[in-house]
Parts: sequence; C-alpha cells; structure tokens
Amino acid sequence: MSVPNSAHSAGCVDGLSVFLTVSSLAKSNNGLLRDRLIEINWNDAEPEKGDWVGLYDHHPDESGTDPLTQVSVTMTRGYIKSDYRLERMPLRIGQDPCLGYWIAYVRNNHVLLTNCLQIHPLWMENSKNVIGEIPLHALMIPGTHNSGSWKEYDGPSSDTVFLRYLVNQDESVYNQLMHGIRYLDIRVGYYTSSTNGEKFWVNHNFYRMRPLSSLINDVKKFAQETKEILILDFHRFPVGFDGRRDRHGQLVEYIDEELNQFMVPSSFWPNATPNEIWSANKSIIISYSDTRTAQQYPNLWPPLPQEWGDKRTLPDLKSFLNESIKKRGVKGQIWAAMAEFTPKPLDIVLRPTQGLRNMAQSVNIPITYWYHDKIWFTKSNVIASDFFLGNNLIQMSIDSNYKRAKCI
Repeated sequence: MSVPNSAHSAGCVDGLSVFLTVSSLAKSNNGLLRDRLIEINWNDAEPEKGDWVGLYDHHPDESGTDPLTQVSVTMTRGYIKSDYRLERMPLRIGQDPCLGYWIAYVRNNHVLLTNCLQIHPLWMENSKNVIGEIPLHALMIPGTHNSGSWKEYDGPSSDTVFLRYLVNQDESVYNQLMHGIRYLDIRVGYYTSSTNGEKFWVNHNFYRMRPLSSLINDVKKFAQETKEILILDFHRFPVGFDGRRDRHGQLVEYIDEELNQFMVPSSFWPNATPNEIWSANKSIIISYSDTRTAQQYPNLWPPLPQEWGDKRTLPDLKSFLNESIKKRGVKGQIWAAMAEFTPKPLDIVLRPTQGLRNMAQSVNIPITYWYHDKIWFTKSNVIASDFFLGNNLIQMSIDSNYKRAKCI
C-alpha cells in the first residue's frame, strides 16, 4: 500500500487537509537564529481518539513512524509552531519540489494524508488544461505586497526598529516566483546620485531598499526558465517622479530594454486568457499606474486597482476584504486585494519591538481560511500578502482555480 499524498491534488469536495507554513517571526539568541520556524496546520478534521499530526524530515511511511514532533488532534482545525527551521537553500527548476519537511495525519498507526512544504515553479503551465481558457481576472493569483522590500534575517543587524517596519518579505524576488508567486507589487524611486550609479530603486514608501535592476534581473531569469505568466504592478513612484515626465519615460525604456521579448501588449487587456498569452509567446504583464505614461506605450497595461484597507485588526481587515470582493469581483478586470495589516506612522515609536513580521504573523493563518470560503475564492483575483510563506495562498490558488473551472 502506498502512502496517501492527495493533500496537494485538488478536487471538488472539501475534506481533511494538512499543510506546512513558515513563521514570519524572527529573533536571535547568542548568534543562533530563531527564524523561519515550520508551522503545522490541519483543517476539516473529524478527529477520533488518538489522532495526531506529525512533522517529518522525510516522506512518512504507511504507519507514520519517526516524526520529528507530533501533536494530538482534538479540534477540527489546528495550528502549532515547531522548533524546526527551514534552512535557506538555492532553488532551481527541476529540483525536488519538497523542501525537506513533510506533514502527516495519523490514525490508528495509519497515515491518512500527507503533504510537504514545497515550491510551485510551474503551477500555471502544469494547470494549463484547467486555467488555459479562463481570463486572468477570473483566476485566483497569489502575490506579494511590497515585493522588492525583502531582506534575509541575519540577526541583530536585521533587527533594528527601522528595518522592522521596512521589510515585507523574507525571500528574494526570484525565490518568490519559484515558490509560486505570480504578482509583484513594485514601488520605484528615482535618485540622481547613488554610490553605485543606479538611478532606479525599489522603494518602501520614501526609503530605497535595493536597486530596481536586481528585481528586474530576477524576473528576467525566471521568465527565461519558464512560461509562467507574471504580473508586474508598477504601482507607486514615491520619490523623484513628481513633475518629471521624462523620468517615467526613462523607466519604461529601461523596462522595455530588459523585458520586451516577454511583455504582453496592452491590446490583450482586459480579458486575456493564459492560452492567448502563451500563443503569442509572451509571459509578463506590465501594469503601470501613471495613466498618461501607460497610454503612450503599447506594452504597458492600464493601472491595476489595489484594494488596500489600511487596517490593523482582523475584524476590520476581514470586513474590508469582504466588501472589496463584492465591489471588484464582478468588474471583469484584474485587481489586487492587499491582505495585510498596515502600521500607523507612530507605531515605530509606540511599538518599537513589533513590526511587519509580527503583524504578518497575526494575519497570515486567518487569511488562509478566509479565502477557503467559497464566496471568497470564487470572486477573488490577485491576493497580495506579507511574508507569504506564512500562509497557504499559493496552494489554495491552485486548488481554487480547479474548483472554479471544474466544480462550479
């Protein structure tokens, strides 16, 4: 008998699920990093006495022996943070998608279900027979908020009050794409002088994070390796663009020089399907929020609406996202829900020990279950989050698109 592993194969009927996430919290003790801790999750269980969920560093056998740790299941839904860390590793196309950790639901010494923490570098291409004829605006697409504001946690130097409120992601843009992210939220600043000669930078509001060229290079590398469809939303230009139309032109020329062969013409807007884009041998949509500039270039798509609630509590965020779905879910246009908390300017003074990692930790598991609801996943489009490995939206998007295409 083989061990079941159907936790990552979509179907029309919801049932027991198990999955692993990665905590966004990070700290260091005497040089020992305590970040990227594996989280154990289960949902829709009908527990019987003695049921348990185990975490493994190998694919579990039929009886689920030798777990790293295990937890008794007494509730329908559960979440436990482990003491095991997801090590950083290079990601490449063709590697084993599982990243060294597995989860299993065990009853009476028999494994009912398994899953692993995995990358999804080719999920759109692998789902071609499901999503190919569906307009992009009718698909659920996982994204990241402030995609270029990423930094690997490396201890005290990463743990300043300033950085706690600037860093939104823990993975490089290339790794985000390898994991399955298909929408990037980009804010660009222009600087007349810099130490390395770079003029265009990825910004978090008014603070520059890294050269835009590093993001573009990551995107280009991934586009050369796959046929996955990416949405690059150039959404804000917070520094150096006011009153300088010429700088928008310079930015577009740079984007075009680097990505032209992949760019989907704006004539495909708004109802393009993956198959239509693939038939044209294209893969990258560039949405540009400056309307005047977007209208001047055939490879720029119009501004992409973002529903951003500026919320700081779960009830407020849930209510806002629910209303956004009602408003946007029937428009027939690509749009993005920004599924994260937003700090107040004074938080950096009043709550210096908190930060975006703590806020993401509070949000990521709840939003996973909000979008599990049929009313939500059938009308959602792009969902952007902070520290995305802390939720299960990539796998949920793959499964939800199957349900939308085959079950509804």
